[in-house]
Amino acid sequence: MENLTVLSFRKFEDIKRLARHFQNVVNHPTTQQNKVLHSYLRTLDQTHKNIYLQKRDYVEVEYIFTTEKKSSLQRQRFNSLPVSEVPELLKAELLTSDDAKQVHICTDCNIEIELSDEEPLMESLQRHFNSDAHLPKLRRESMDVAEPIILPNMSRRLSAMAELPLPKIKELTITKPVEKLEKNFSSKLSTSLMKILPDASEASVDAALKFYQEIYDKLCSDVSNIDFSTQTSSVAPIIMSIKDNVYQNFAGDANKNIDNDENDQAAEKSKNQVKKYRYYGPIAASIIKLLVNHKLLSLIDDRTGKLAFFCIACEYYTLRFHYDSVLNHVFSPTHVHNLSCILQSDKSISFSMTEPTVEKIKEINDKFLLSHDIVYTPIGLNCRLCATPIESVEASILHILDEKHLAKLSDELYLRMKDADPDGAIPEEWGPKDLNWIKYLASVGKPHNNRDHVVIENFIKPSGKIGNYCTCCDMTLKGPRQVLFNHIRQKKHLRNAAPRKLSMLYKNHCRPSEYYASFGNFYICTICPDFVAAPSISAMVEHFESASHFDTIAKLIRSALYNQADLHMFAANKITADLKCEVCKTSFHDKSEAVKHILSSVDHETAVAEAKINSNKGDIISVYMKGNHVLHSEGATFTCVDCKGVFNSIRSLLTHLVYASHFKEKPAVEAVFRFYLELKHNINMLARNKYVYYQFGKLKCGVCDADLEEGETAKKHVVSTRHRENMGASYVSIDTSAVE
Repeated sequence: MENLTVLSFRKFEDIKRLARHFQNVVNHPTTQQNKVLHSYLRTLDQTHKNIYLQKRDYVEVEYIFTTEKKSSLQRQRFNSLPVSEVPELLKAELLTSDDAKQVHICTDCNIEIELSDEEPLMESLQRHFNSDAHLPKLRRESMDVAEPIILPNMSRRLSAMAELPLPKIKELTITKPVEKLEKNFSSKLSTSLMKILPDASEASVDAALKFYQEIYDKLCSDVSNIDFSTQTSSVAPIIMSIKDNVYQNFAGDANKNIDNDENDQAAEKSKNQVKKYRYYGPIAASIIKLLVNHKLLSLIDDRTGKLAFFCIACEYYTLRFHYDSVLNHVFSPTHVHNLSCILQSDKSISFSMTEPTVEKIKEINDKFLLSHDIVYTPIGLNCRLCATPIESVEASILHILDEKHLAKLSDELYLRMKDADPDGAIPEEWGPKDLNWIKYLASVGKPHNNRDHVVIENFIKPSGKIGNYCTCCDMTLKGPRQVLFNHIRQKKHLRNAAPRKLSMLYKNHCRPSEYYASFGNFYICTICPDFVAAPSISAMVEHFESASHFDTIAKLIRSALYNQADLHMFAANKITADLKCEVCKTSFHDKSEAVKHILSSVDHETAVAEAKINSNKGDIISVYMKGNHVLHSEGATFTCVDCKGVFNSIRSLLTHLVYASHFKEKPAVEAVFRFYLELKHNINMLARNKYVYYQFGKLKCGVCDADLEEGETAKKHVVSTRHRENMGASYVSIDTSAVE
């Protein structure tokens, strides 16, 4: 009985036939002669009524007990609803029936599959699905699991049906499912409506929400009928398009502590030890300041969710752990040389000193050591605080991160502060009193990343410290974040997640598209008047949850309900002043019809998206860097449109885009790093096909010696017949799809 927790559906016509048949059996003279059987059937009839008359939205069903453990193949043929309120009477009747058995019926073959204790359920079903009787059959969309049955088989089939008058059955009509707006969405839209509508009363806001709910119902209905199987590559996570994974990209990373937990703590100090001041806040701040001066970016590692550092100048990536590896890097001669070369060649980047020479950068490092009481002496390095000689710079890094040195330094910093201001309060940023540096690192500096793209783009629900639930694959992933990261890279997850991503974008008036001059994808909003392009699903989610997106929807609703046409908003969505759609060639009687067309027509939004893309020719760099246009030739040289600077490497280009003073809007750190990974992947394809992006919106293929044709992008052109023929024997097939 513990497995009999699922009720399966069948068609309405079958229910009527079963009702008539069961009624005839109960009223048959032979049945009435046997009082025990007649009493049993009347009791069962009442149970059936109780089950059938329970209010269940949008379904009309006959209830058949089946097992809850279902394989993916089985789900294609059995539509099930888990329930907890199976009537106790029906359970009792099942247990007392000697010949009661579970069976499944394959709707493709009309063959019964009996279940037994000797053979597991999955094996019996799989054996049928692989049999010759089943394989030639085509799958149907029908989810029925049984045909009408006769009384002697009633207990075997474990079926239940109600004796209902036919007029009452006719009253039961199937209602079209309605996808309700989420509470968070409704709340944000209500806020925008109250701000934008002329009448901000509760009745007006409710009417506006009801108006949008009707539009949303139509949009969801149309989206549910779309086959997204041909578009899955357009919404694959960017990390999936990287041929070389993170380990290969950063093979030179000496910090292989990915499995180290920052919560690992050193052995507890003796309780008898005298507790001194342990204020590590200023020390951690001085380290971060040094890393900023060296132009290192701090970001969140996809694999672990922990704080990491990325050095653009050296293309060096490391996780934070005691800061040892990252400090060793900024002190290394290679880094000092690379950073000096890039800064000296790019006058648009400001530096903390007058000249970014090797000597000046080394001077910054020496000042950092001096702040930790590490000084140069005739015989070498020496720690004045600990009175300890130090062999090398590498050894000094380990020394200044040692807890004994940190303890003395924190005490000294605290006493200096108290000497300067005896009555002053202890600043909060100094951190708590503690004897353990590792504890301090574990308690501060953790990334606060509410917009975790790994979670958002893959529909993951965190279910605990070491557990995450994947709603796409209906499974819980237990273990560290690396388990989650490995899961989202699997083909099964990619197949499950892609349709949901596309459906989410379409329902929020957004579309995926391809970069014009490279091989990646980006996402745009179809209804906002400004051209909104985002480099990732999570960035797009952030947009359609933003106030500006809700304001756009609210303004359109105001135009529909109050007959106040927002000409700017209509023009952005290709609706003319005389209420005609430029892209769909449709005329409207009033503004309400026009707004419904803008917000609910899938074809209209797609056409508007294409028009926006064609007029903006989104290049990978311009989208990631928010309008900072950069032209490139074969992916090898890059030209900044704003300052006319020419860069010969990804490192110098990225440093310019992130730190140049003439850019008003800077990209997010995570966007810079993901852009770096994708560009590094694409640069080989750009060079192989000799692309030249010589003018914004103009892309020339060096192989075909011609500009790309209208509607073509770099990805489309490289697989075209014309390009293949021109490449001849040197053509190499490239799979630009992320779902490999």
